[in-house]
Amino acid sequence: MNHLKPLQQAIGLVLVLVFLAGYGLPTPTLSPAVALPAFQPLPAVAQPAQPTGQPPLFKFIRTVQITPDATFHVASFPRINYLPATDQFVITFGTVADKVSGNCPMAGYAHKGYTLDMLPTGNAGYFITYLNVCSAGDSGSIMVDNTYYGAFVSQLSGAPYGWHLVKFDAVAWPPMPITATDVLLDDPHAGQLDPTVAFVNGQLDISDQYNPDGIWQEGSDSHHNFYSTNLKSQGTKILTDTALMSGASMIDVDGIYYIITANSFDGDLVVAKYDSAWKYLGVKELRKQAHWSQGVVFDGQRFYVSYLDTSQRDPGPFVGHFYPNVHLAAFDRNWNLVEDVAVTNFLPAALKFPGRPWVILHNNRLYVSYDVDDLDPITHQERLETQQAFVSIYSLSNRMYLPLVLR
Repeated sequence: MNHLKPLQQAIGLVLVLVFLAGYGLPTPTLSPAVALPAFQPLPAVAQPAQPTGQPPLFKFIRTVQITPDATFHVASFPRINYLPATDQFVITFGTVADKVSGNCPMAGYAHKGYTLDMLPTGNAGYFITYLNVCSAGDSGSIMVDNTYYGAFVSQLSGAPYGWHLVKFDAVAWPPMPITATDVLLDDPHAGQLDPTVAFVNGQLDISDQYNPDGIWQEGSDSHHNFYSTNLKSQGTKILTDTALMSGASMIDVDGIYYIITANSFDGDLVVAKYDSAWKYLGVKELRKQAHWSQGVVFDGQRFYVSYLDTSQRDPGPFVGHFYPNVHLAAFDRNWNLVEDVAVTNFLPAALKFPGRPWVILHNNRLYVSYDVDDLDPITHQERLETQQAFVSIYSLSNRMYLPLVLR
């Protein structure tokens, strides 16, 4: 993802398992913010105020920086997952062997293990590699119990347009592939970048934006590709009911499907609702000027959504650019706002660009993973070679909270 159009990243199809472990992995700190000449961003769009008279729902614990380290110089698409078999966390992310020097003999997806206290276990390495390329490519993934499903974009010359879908036995890391298949997209209007991988109604749903007019930035339709847990195709569906975007999340609660996404790249965060037969039940605006809500969880009474707030927008000279921050929001069962906090709080002068937020819930704590890269001080474009992974941790109050009804 970049400011105005999706990142076209080339990846190979060579799948190599590399069993690497035993690294000593330090936890570095953020580099200092870079000072810029005076800059006045446009005022942020007013969001509904937090509910008053209640203690905070979210309590910030700390932020852990996952990369860089001696092995992994960059990281993109980081996702923290809980592994029941070991009672530990594993963080997966895209990386390259050496992008700092410009030498890229290998790219792919890697893992790093952490305890429940977010201390590194030393178990780290690649679990998918692509030879002689400098980009890991886009992806989507989900952990279901001790099984890890990943959809990895394939788009080199000669490669099938779509995703390479892999099912892994994730009891031990690096995980062991059980089966794999290619999700072929023979319709040029079917997008493949930043796929959503969801587990709904006992099957996988790999989805992305569908663009009948060919304009990616506008909210449009979405295409859904269904697979059994053994990766057998169960058919496809295109949803045309309301404007949806790439970078979405999806959850199945009591037989109702909720898709959380933006109605356009420059638009607002919404939730679209469907029943189990894919009958459209409506859409609701959640937050102004927001998108890329790639993580959602539900605890029985509240939904928790990670997303990018895009309200910091440049009035010039970089018109059309925005300076996002990762946010974490809680909603009640009717999608009324309960609380919203800024996970990152970068001002434009910091030249930082966070992205791809993801969230899980474990032991009354929320873990928000995301990446951050630098912006070029001249062009304000992303410098993807600086991209690093982070996890911010929040505990939850056990008190009951009244929602803030959006009007």
